[in-house]
Amino acid sequence: MEDSLVYIAIDFGTAFTGYCFKLVESKQIRRPKWGEEYGLNTPKTPTCILFDEDGNFLKFGYDAVMAYTRQTRRNEAKKLLLFDNFKMELFGKVLHRDFMMTAKNGKKMRAMKVFSESLKFMKDHALDMIGKHTAGVKYSASDATWVLTVPAIWSAAAKQFMREAATEAGLVSEFDPERLIVALEPEAASVWCKQLPKEGFMEGDPTEAETIEQVPGTQYMVVDCGGGTIDITVHEVVEGGRLKELHRVSGNNMGGQTVDKNFKSLIREIFSEKVFDEFVENHPSELQRLMYDFSICKRYDGDVLVQCPFSLQQIASKEDDIEAYFSRDNDVDWESGQILLSGAKLRALHEDSIRGIVSQVKEILKNPTLNIQYIFLVGGFALSPYVNRFVKEKFGSKCKVLCPVDAQMAVVNGAVMFGMMPNVVESRISVFTYGIAVVHLFDESKHKGKSKYVSKDGVHYCSVCFYCLVKKDESVLLDEVRRYTFKPLEIDQKEMLFSFYCTEKEIAEFIDEEGMMKIGSLAVSIPKISQGRNRSVVLEIKFGLTEMKATAIDVVSGETTSVKLDFMSK
Repeated sequence: MEDSLVYIAIDFGTAFTGYCFKLVESKQIRRPKWGEEYGLNTPKTPTCILFDEDGNFLKFGYDAVMAYTRQTRRNEAKKLLLFDNFKMELFGKVLHRDFMMTAKNGKKMRAMKVFSESLKFMKDHALDMIGKHTAGVKYSASDATWVLTVPAIWSAAAKQFMREAATEAGLVSEFDPERLIVALEPEAASVWCKQLPKEGFMEGDPTEAETIEQVPGTQYMVVDCGGGTIDITVHEVVEGGRLKELHRVSGNNMGGQTVDKNFKSLIREIFSEKVFDEFVENHPSELQRLMYDFSICKRYDGDVLVQCPFSLQQIASKEDDIEAYFSRDNDVDWESGQILLSGAKLRALHEDSIRGIVSQVKEILKNPTLNIQYIFLVGGFALSPYVNRFVKEKFGSKCKVLCPVDAQMAVVNGAVMFGMMPNVVESRISVFTYGIAVVHLFDESKHKGKSKYVSKDGVHYCSVCFYCLVKKDESVLLDEVRRYTFKPLEIDQKEMLFSFYCTEKEIAEFIDEEGMMKIGSLAVSIPKISQGRNRSVVLEIKFGLTEMKATAIDVVSGETTSVKLDFMSK
């Protein structure tokens, strides 16, 4: 792989998406401003994509929202396919390449196309933007190292899905996959936080030294509060400023969008299901505006006013006087076209998310082997005064709780740095116990009632045995290669199939146990059969990377195959 001229990181968020870039000869990490033509200036643009009725890409971000709004006024919107806040479609699902997603108008489209067209837009935007900073010198995708951030709690299949979407989008080719680094969001944020000087935080001195990375032995937690997920990682600074993971990444799907869902439920409750459903169906762009206005209100402490869409007022007025809807809840009021939420009500809308954050942090701090000195709150949702204050109140006596000035951009800024030094995390803790399906000679006392396989020469085997490759909570070095040797079952076998499984249990014996998930497979060709069963395949796996990598060696022929683990096989 030739040296890169530029590092480009894309933070594909649930609510907002952005990118940063750094030219090799420059010290500065740059980013675009979004929404200026609409009187806005934000570091990210809404994760919102618009297609025409034939499935052709039209717009992304603010442009998609505005174009859709214009079409709504002309009643043309029902023909268009709008997808927004769709990143979480990949969470907790069984993914395959033909996985479908539903647009606002009820029509379906391949999720791979929705994601790849979104990434293609960001790629083209980034390359155009870079051209403006290089005196018109045109850069192509192959001049860059691309870093794509994903939630740490995503499955291997979801990470692979994003890699394949990025390849389809033209960020990298199938022949040069090393130019794309998939980075875990809290790890990227950690890389950013550890090098921030004191003035890089909103308040409080992080350390006596200028930066945390200058103090080996410092242990800290990064709580990445995104729109969709809460992602937590725990690191210790080791010599040279590299990082050692101390606790497996954890988190949940209780990010800022949980507050949005609670707000929608509140509006539905106030105006009745009938009124709200009519509003949602006939005025989707106004719903979008309502949610955007509310997202800004989330950053304020105390009472807030949210503009009530005119069409919602009109629909509601047909059923009852507007004021009448607000007589049931003392914490919500009507004030000349606006919905007044009391501070107590806004706090209540945050409760589910805050509980989700606190329970995760509390669980980690229980670990007696850890000595965590700092909690860094990052991500757009970390800017919520409710999140910030509650975490400080709950854990401020145990650790220093700090928030970077640019909390919303900590992940994407850190991702640029991560791309420049992908070996910065020298060890990781395994989230699951990983293993493969193997066969053992059938033993009635151990395998009673289990599936049998009878070989061509009549030998009975138990076909659902589990061979552990790495255990949950085991620390694995970044460059560590685990080697395993396997022999064919049949004399004339020409291929060896490995089926990979994972479980949250530390110890497992069979692949049909409860909680066991098949996560992928790979096939290795072993064409030379003259030695019968006396042939070996050596499987080499790297578990310490953000994505698992495997190599298979047919010992007889000496052929080495870099095997692509397929986590999305149907």
